[in-house]
This record gives sequence, C-alpha cells and structure tokens, in this order.
Amino acid sequence: MARDLVETPEDLENIQEQFYEAPSMPMPEVKVIEGSTAKPIKTLPLFKKTRIKMTNYLREREYNKAQKLLEKEQKLQKKDNPEQEVTTPISDETLELQGAVKEQVTANNVLLDADKIDYDEQTMDIIATGSPVLSFPPQNVSIKADKIVYNTASNILKAFDKVEIIKDGHSIWGENLNVNLNEENAFLDNVETKASFMTVTARKAEMDEDLIVLYDGQMVSKDSYILNFHTKMVGGDRFRNMFVEEEDKSSITEEIGDTAVTVKAKEVIIDAKKNTDTITLKKAKIHYGDFKLFTLPTIRMHTNKNQEYFEGNYPELGSRGRFGMFLGPGYTLDTPLQGGSTLKVLPILNKKEDFGIGAFLKYRSATNYTDFGYGSGSDMFILKGKQYLDDKLYMQYGMNSYMDEWFIGPRMAKYNLELIYNDNGIIPSTIGDGLDLKFRHRLGFGYMHNSDFNRYGETLDPSNIGTTRTRYMAQADQSLYKYVDRENRKAIDISFVMQGSAALYGTGDTQFIGRVGPKIHTQYKYWMQDIGYFASAYEDGTPLKVYDTYRYGHGSIYIREALRLTKYLSVAWSGNINVTGDSPNGKAFQECTFVVSLGPDDLKLNLGYDWVRKHTYFALVVAMDTKGSGIEYEKMVIKHPERLAKSDKEIVELKVFDDNQPQTRVKKMMYAEVIDIEDPDREQL
Repeated sequence: MARDLVETPEDLENIQEQFYEAPSMPMPEVKVIEGSTAKPIKTLPLFKKTRIKMTNYLREREYNKAQKLLEKEQKLQKKDNPEQEVTTPISDETLELQGAVKEQVTANNVLLDADKIDYDEQTMDIIATGSPVLSFPPQNVSIKADKIVYNTASNILKAFDKVEIIKDGHSIWGENLNVNLNEENAFLDNVETKASFMTVTARKAEMDEDLIVLYDGQMVSKDSYILNFHTKMVGGDRFRNMFVEEEDKSSITEEIGDTAVTVKAKEVIIDAKKNTDTITLKKAKIHYGDFKLFTLPTIRMHTNKNQEYFEGNYPELGSRGRFGMFLGPGYTLDTPLQGGSTLKVLPILNKKEDFGIGAFLKYRSATNYTDFGYGSGSDMFILKGKQYLDDKLYMQYGMNSYMDEWFIGPRMAKYNLELIYNDNGIIPSTIGDGLDLKFRHRLGFGYMHNSDFNRYGETLDPSNIGTTRTRYMAQADQSLYKYVDRENRKAIDISFVMQGSAALYGTGDTQFIGRVGPKIHTQYKYWMQDIGYFASAYEDGTPLKVYDTYRYGHGSIYIREALRLTKYLSVAWSGNINVTGDSPNGKAFQECTFVVSLGPDDLKLNLGYDWVRKHTYFALVVAMDTKGSGIEYEKMVIKHPERLAKSDKEIVELKVFDDNQPQTRVKKMMYAEVIDIEDPDREQL
C-alpha cells in the first residue's frame, strides 16, 4: 500500500543502505507471490539452535525434579496409608488401553493387496488384478496399476498400463513398469510427476538405487505461478508500492507476445550432495517467447537443501564506492560449512581512476553472506558481510564498505566488526482505530577503525585511530492520521517520530543524539511524496570523526519524490537538507540520490546515482508468470534422488511440559522456520 512506502524517516535518509547489500550482483532473489501453498523453510542460526537445546535441557531438568518429588510424595502417602491405592492422574492426552494385546511378528518386506490373485504354475507368475496395490513398508513405497505380475523364478516385477508409484506421499505416473529386484533397478515408460509448481515428463525412465535417468522429456510450469525476482544489490523496486489502476498497468507480454522462458538442453544433471544440490545444464539454448537469446555451453547452479540462496557459474558486473566498477566470470564451489554453502571466485577487471585487475570471493550460506575483493584499479581491499546468530541477533563486519547504521545513515569505516541485537514491535490502535505505535530498538557493540576517506567535501579529522563502541538506539513512531482512497489513488499518512542514540567509546568519549519531528506521506494520482522534519539535539564527541560524525545538524528536512510519468517510465529523487547550516562540510545536501525506472510493470530496470557516496547502481526487477516456462532435455540425470532437497541435519525442537500436571510430559511441535514468528515458543529446526 502507498502508506507503507516509507514506514520511518530513515527510509528516506538511508535510501543508500539498500544500494550496498553486496559488492557484486548475485542471481535475483526469488520470492513466491502466488500459486504455492508451501511455506519457506529457514535454517536455524547456530546460536538459536544452541539456545533451544539449552532451554530444553533446563525444562527437562525441572520436569525431572517435579517427577522425583511426586514419586517421593506418593511413596510417603503409601507408607502412611498402606491399604489406600495410589493412582497417578491421567492426562487428557493419555490413551488408556483395556483388554488383551496380541503381538504379531512378520518377516515380510512386501505386501500385496488385490481383488483377485492368481498363480501360474507353468510360468511361476503371481498375477494380481482388480485394483492391485503392492507395498514395500521398509522403503515406504507403494505401486498401483491395472495389473501387477511377479515372477518368482526371475524375481522380476512388472506393472502394466496405468502405473502410479508412491513414495513418501509423492506420486510418479507412467506406463509399463519393469523392476528387477535382483539388480535393484527399474524402467518406466511415459513418466509424469509433479515437483513444486513444475510438471516433469519423460519418454522413458531408468531407476537404480542412487540414480534416476530420464530421456526425451521436459520440466514445465503448466499453471500460472508468479515469481518476483530482484537483485539484492538495490533491494527491489520501491515504485511497486504505488496505487496503480489495472488499466494503466503495463506488461511485457502485451508488448511482445509470448514471454515464456524455455531452456532447451542436451543434458541436465541434478546432483543431490550431502549438504547442497547442484544443477548443471549442458549445451543449453535460452529462448524468451519466440526469441532465441543465447546459447550456453554449460552452466551450473548451486543451492542448499532449503533453497535459501542460489549461486552459479555466471559472470557478474557491479560497482562499489571507492572500489569502482568491476566485471568478471564466476566459478562456484560447494563447501560443507554451515550445513551447506558455496564459495564463488571471480577474477575481475576493475576501473576507478585507472583500469586494473583483481578478484572477488563470495561466500553464501543460509545464515551468512561475505564478500571480499581487491582491485588494482583502485588499489583497494573491500570486505562486507553479515552472520545471523539468532532471530534478533547478528554480526556485521566490513572493510572500506558502507555498513548499516540505521537512522544515522550508511557509514564507511576503514574496518569494523559489530555484534547487534535488533528488535521491534507494535501497539495497535493506541490513539485511534488504525493509528498504531511502532517501536524499534537496537543495541550494538563492536570495534571500529576511523576511515581515511573524507566524502563530499568534508574536512573531518582522518586520524589513524581504532576503538570499541557500545551504542543503544531507539525509535517510537506514532501514527496520527491516515486516509486511503484506492479508487481515486489518493492517500495521506501523518506520523510523529522520536529517535535517540547513545554511544560510549573505548577511549571514554561519548556521543548522544536525540531527534523528534513529523513525517507525512502522500499520493495524488501517480505522484508520491514523503516529507519530514527533524529537530535534533546532540553532543558529538566521537573520536572516529570521519566514520560516525552526526552529519544532519540541529535541523534537517528529508524529501522523497516519486513520479510515474508513463507506463514505462518512473523517476524518483531522495535527499536530506541541513537547514541550520551546521553540517560538517557546510553544505545543505547531506543525502542526494536520483533513480530512473524503465520498462513495464513486470520487467523494470532501475538506474541511479548517489552524489554523496559517488556510487552508480542498478537493479533488475521481474515479476514473471512461469506458465509455459520450463526446460526441455534429451537426458536428465538425478544423482542420489533420495537426498534431493533433504537434509540429514538433526531435528531440534522446543519441548513444553504441562505445569498443571508435572507428571505428564506434553511434547509439542513448534516451528521457527516461518517468515513471521508471532509466538517466541514456536521454534523448531
């Protein structure tokens, strides 16, 4: 919604924060918009996993204490009243069995159920007809067909006509199954199965214990399924929050026709490793609608078991402040670290003042990203990374890179390492219906070294000093008035914001900042505007002058303008203006960024420039309907299919005990691998 475009004033002052997410452009992030009921699964960070285990240990210890105390009381009660029968209360969840219990032992590994079963003594065939179902309980596999024939002499099983193979609730359909139980391989004709939103078909399939080979088939999306792709470098397309009439929206499909992406590959190899899955395409021809785009001799993509990141052997182009532009090919390796991760190596050409060469190393896992690089064109080492430790706890580290400093603005240290706890909450309808109070706070402790780079005409002291910093930051944002008229594309949102920051340095110096002011967000037709004012009081004694001096002064106005000119062109500008003349460089503009968005609504290219940090950036944003898109292959090889998208990591669950009945242990499944965690007890690995 338009009123959610800017939730806090730092959205305007920190527009650059999104521009420095990574030093090079990764594969676009994929988020499901519609068409799937599957919830994303997240890998638990190490600290969270450890916290759950410790909580379980403490809870179980208390439970055991209660059990022992109860047993002691029961013994005393029985001793004092030997004729009185002592009973243990039965929980509502306890199942009480009465009557005899018969144990049945069987050595059978195969179960056959059918309306009619015949035996041919001459051919030694067992023939099952009439809805036959053959089950293999140890493997959790069932086979359904019109007719199933098992030859006891050759140990060969055949299923005819319409065949369905069910494993762990997942079905594969085909015709004329042939299974050699001696060699443990199988053949199936005209295969079809469903994997997520993709339908997989093949003329023939060969299946061994750890290998599946499909011939002459395709993997295609037959239904509409919208995927949102955006490069992490700039954090997505902010123009999408604008109210837009359906008749005014544009689509790449309307302009050029069929836009299904089809990959025609000679061979597809899917290798399900222990911690990662890799997909290799050989001799792949890429088609977009009726247009052939290009041919790739080979490309390999890597992901972890939960598909939380993707990395591949593709070239990358990017830009970083002080580092300059870079371009180079990429080579990706799997690593066993953090339950599955990748390391990508990029030899690059680098251009700052001069042309040069260099290299990037990019590490990706479900809970970490780290980029490290050097370019001789700028003679500069850069490092930027973040390690998630728990739901609200993470570590960020960098060298000559702009780091997230929340409402103080992205700042660059020569190098820094900081542990951060970040939390937020909301109190709904505090002063009226829909007028919420939002609160956020952040506590950080780390080591920072002052930067030697004065930006945008500043003359701050670039002293060679490094020290620790402990800082607490907080914000309260109270909504005062809201009005939304979607039909006429009108909206207004007025809020009042209070912010505070207090920092203590290892040198004994301190920095205190307090800011208050209103903010207003409006939309009129296709013009969006955000305006706010901060009155600030501060005592800035930071010894790291270039790094974290407060730059916005005692009074500042922030502005963001966005205008949709046509279906295919939007422009935006963001700035912060010091109105009290007390900025470190004596200039009015402390933030100044311009953005141009080109293309239809489902395929946009965003280009921009940050005048303060002298940084060029770009983003590709795609909302693609996958219907008709897919991969056609002559041969598809799936190695270790039993491990595909499955992790062998231990399951860690938060245990809960009934306080009212301590003798009754109630173990609950509580999930943490969801996007929004409302209940802190809903945790599970």
